[in-house]
Parts: sequence; C-alpha cells; structure tokens
Amino acid sequence: MDENSLHGLERVTQRSSSIPPNFSNAGRNYNEDDNEDYHTHVRRRVSTISQMYLPNGNEYYPQKRLPPTGPEGPQSFLFETVNDGSITGIRRQASIVTPISPKEEKYLDKRTRQILFLLEPILSGVILFPIIVLFWEAGWNLAIIVLDSLNNSPNDSNSSLIFDEDTPTYTWQSLICPYFIVQLILLAYYLCQDLIYDFLKTKKWFLQVILLKCHIGLLATLYIIQWVMLWTMWDEYIPHDWYFELSLSFMALFAFIVVNGHLSDLVCSPFLFSYDSIEYCIHFGCPLLTREMKQWKINLINFVSYEIIVSNLAVMSWRGFYHCVDDYLYPDADDADKSMIVSFLVGYLLYFPLMYFQKYFEDLRAKYEFWTFVSINYPQFYRNIRHLLAFLSCIFTWRGYWMLYDNYINIYGGDYYGRNSLLCFFGSFLVLSILQTASSINGPMNSMDDQHNFFPLYPHCYVSLVHSKLSQYFSKEQIQRLIINQ
Repeated sequence: MDENSLHGLERVTQRSSSIPPNFSNAGRNYNEDDNEDYHTHVRRRVSTISQMYLPNGNEYYPQKRLPPTGPEGPQSFLFETVNDGSITGIRRQASIVTPISPKEEKYLDKRTRQILFLLEPILSGVILFPIIVLFWEAGWNLAIIVLDSLNNSPNDSNSSLIFDEDTPTYTWQSLICPYFIVQLILLAYYLCQDLIYDFLKTKKWFLQVILLKCHIGLLATLYIIQWVMLWTMWDEYIPHDWYFELSLSFMALFAFIVVNGHLSDLVCSPFLFSYDSIEYCIHFGCPLLTREMKQWKINLINFVSYEIIVSNLAVMSWRGFYHCVDDYLYPDADDADKSMIVSFLVGYLLYFPLMYFQKYFEDLRAKYEFWTFVSINYPQFYRNIRHLLAFLSCIFTWRGYWMLYDNYINIYGGDYYGRNSLLCFFGSFLVLSILQTASSINGPMNSMDDQHNFFPLYPHCYVSLVHSKLSQYFSKEQIQRLIINQ
C-alpha cells in the first residue's frame, strides 16, 4: 500500500471511530482531493463496519424518536460516503458510536453544576430507586397471587418466591394466555402511539396529567405481567441446574451483541430514570433506519424487536445470573440478611463509579494512545464492558431491595399478604407520580435531552430536569411580582 493510501486509511479510521471530531482532525493536514483513489484503496475492518452497500442509501434516515440508551441510541447512526468503482452510496456504521453533533450545554455556574452532578446519582439511586423496586416487587407478588388462584395453589408469602425450585406447577394455559393478552395490548400501544400522543396533546393540563399517569400505570402493569409470565415459563419448563441456567444467560448476552451490537438494553434503574411528560412517555424509541416505509410498519417491526426478541433475551440474561447469586451468595435462610447486605455493597460499589466516571471513561479515548487504539479498532468493546458491569450492578441492587421488602414489609400480617402487596403497589406508584417520575418504572421510552451532559452513557437527568423546571417557575413568579409592583 502506497503512502497516500496509508494516509487515507488513517483518516477514514479516525472518522469511523468514537473520537470527538475536534480531536480526530487535530494536527491532520491531509487533503482528500489529493488522492482520487481515497475510497477504493481503503481496507476496512469487517467487525466494525458493514460491508453491504445500500441501494438508495442516501434516502435512509433514523426515526425522530430514538431508544433511551444514551449514545447507543441517538448517536449510533453514522453514514459514510463510499465509492467503489462505479458504486456510490451511503454506508451504515451501526456498531460505531460517535456524537453526530455536540449538545449545547445549558449555562449554569460551576458550583450549581457540581452540586447537580453529585446529587443526581445519590438522590435517584438511593431515594427514588428503592420506591421503583417496591412497585415491581409488589406488582410481581400480586401477579403470582393471581397465578396461584388460577391454579388452586396456596396464597402466602412463600408462593411469590418464584426463584425456588419448589414453586407450584402452573398450567401452560395460565401462563400463555396472560402473556398473549399483554402482548396484544402492547401491540395496540405501539400501533396507536401517535394517536395517543395527539389526543393527549390537545387536552388541558390537569386532564393531560391524569390520563398520562393512567397510561404509565397501565404500561407498567403490562410489563410486570410480561416479565412474570416469561420468567415463570422458564422456571417451569427448563432444567434448574446452575450451569445450564448460567450458560443460557451467556448465550443471551452474545445474542444481544449479535442483534444489537451492544448490551445497553440490559441496563435499567438505578442507571436510567425518566420524567413524566408526554414527550418521553408515549412514543416508543425506534433504532431503525427506514426509507419510504409507513409508520405502522415501523412500529410493528419495533414491537417484534423489543417486546418479543429483546424482552425474552433480557429475561434469560437476568434469570440465570439472579439464580446463580441466590444459590451461592449465603443461600441459607438464616443468612438472608448477610446475602442482602452483600448484594447492596456489590451493587452500589459498582453503581457509583460507573455513574460518576461516565464522562471520564468517554474522554479516555482522546487522552491516551492506548484507548485511542481501542476505540478505533474495537469501538464497542470497552463500552460493552461497562454495560456488563452496570447490568451486574442492577442485579445486585435489585436483589438487595427485593430481599429487604420480602423479609421485612408485612404491614397487615402474614394472613393479609395480598393486601400488603396491593398497598405497596398503589402507594409506591402514588409517591412516584407526585415526584413526576412514575415513568421511571419502565425507564424513559425514548431519548431524553440531558442539557448538561453530566452522564453521556445513560440518560440520567431527572434531578437536573426538576431543577430546571423549578428555576423557570420561580423566575416567572419573580417577573410577575416585579410587574405587579411596578
């Protein structure tokens, strides 16, 4: 390969990496016009760049609403003009993550930014997150109580522990029928999301808020039922050997990488939080690139992708690791408190560094030669490592709170187990609704704008949004008072 081709390879490699534009072009005086064979002599890595030429590629565009997975969603659609002889087109590089355009950070004084940066993970991960887990735990228990009733099984606190091999056997009809009913309702949500959005947009503020909360609550209930049915079906019909379950989880992880290119769909609260607004809670984010495709077809494909493929892979991944921790982390009932404390320690020891050092890890590629090399040649490798650690943090923190609630929340006594769950279910949803973050039960349904860009990998800007809205409200109040006084 001649010297000009080497220069061409270097420049294309940099543009295909996840290095910010102002860094990747620093110190480069290469002129593409000096080399007419610039595109034809470049050798590209099969592992990072698609080799398929797209006919009419310049007419393929991403959707307006993108998945809420940080850079994996809104910044994973990059295009590169290629010229191979007589073939010219646009190439999709879905596995490479580079900011399309830098976000304009809203101006705040340095002290306020530091306070918001420090408080965001603490308030959401330590105060809001336990309420979200309580909602899921109570909803899960209620779903198991209904299953027990359908199968004439005893309704007590032990029947909710579906992680035990001695759980009652459910008929396949009692599992399949609720699952398909939920899937049909979710399909209707996907197909009618634009109608729902337009309908809510026209309503007055109070009615809009009430209807939005009902929408969020129903959707959260559907997802709980979906997960309970899938998890219980796997419990009922596959072996419980730890090596088989763990192998199945690793297979699901690899399937995630093959299908999506990343593991960010496994990450949930306490890393993801949402704000109750029709802008974030109605439309389902869609990662598809489309050309002249009707919206209902896009929504249908998105439904199949997320609610059938991704949901099953997520349950398979969670289940194997969760059961492994149950079996080997102080499995005796007398050591339940030790197991719970260790789960909290491991979960939060992973959570806080992963949250606070997001921006630092993203900037490593621009500071050190080694990380520059890694980001160029293996653009998703180090990011998927962080997704995997975040996933493990989610497992341990969820398990810690789940055990805490199962062991210590017993308001009405053992004979009123269903009443306890019902009170926790509606009580936790009411608290989250008042705090305007009930939608965090499912996570944001599409990408949220983080004006301050504190946490670039995961959308985590609830506290910042609340601070911004309160600042605007009080600013308006002050202006109105000044006008009245004048």
